[in-house]
Amino acid sequence: MGKREENAIQTKTKIIEAAKTLIRENGIDNVSVDDITKLAGVAKGSYYVYFKKKEDIVGAIGCMEFRYINEELSKMDNLDIISKLKYYFIRYKEGVKDLGVEISKCWLQNNLNCRCKLEYDFNSISSIIRIAVEKKELKEDTIVSSLTYKIISILYGLMLIWIMADGSINLDENFDNINIKELLFPCLVEVQNERI
Repeated sequence: MGKREENAIQTKTKIIEAAKTLIRENGIDNVSVDDITKLAGVAKGSYYVYFKKKEDIVGAIGCMEFRYINEELSKMDNLDIISKLKYYFIRYKEGVKDLGVEISKCWLQNNLNCRCKLEYDFNSISSIIRIAVEKKELKEDTIVSSLTYKIISILYGLMLIWIMADGSINLDENFDNINIKELLFPCLVEVQNERI
């Protein structure tokens, strides 16, 4: 990667981080592109190189939070499906908490009009499940798409409740109470009795 590309990545990252800070503190309606570029220390025109309008940056903020999960999981071939999904849930929860309620609200609103995040999460989780079927951790007749949507429903449901409660429910406790083994029980090849 050349110096120009590195500078472009740094500029975009500065803009995203500045927007994340301001939106988390003030809400998206109380933040302008001028505010974002001023905090980022870049020219206003730089913002429009990467984003068409203010609301577009929310998707980029969300992507920054979640992009590492797949990279990290791809290096964890030795983990079983329960451990991988537990890791995914923990990282997802951490990402949502790091975004905060204000950004999560904006992110949710933006994703109602775009299936990008749903497709990303579907591909991520279904990949974990397909690998588990191939490794014979899950039964051969496991319906990957159904199990994937079931898992996504739990993730999105907890996030939605947390947003609707304006962050007042304990996200840690609710995520920690998900019994992944129980969720996978009908599909598991070998079932152990310990609670995960």
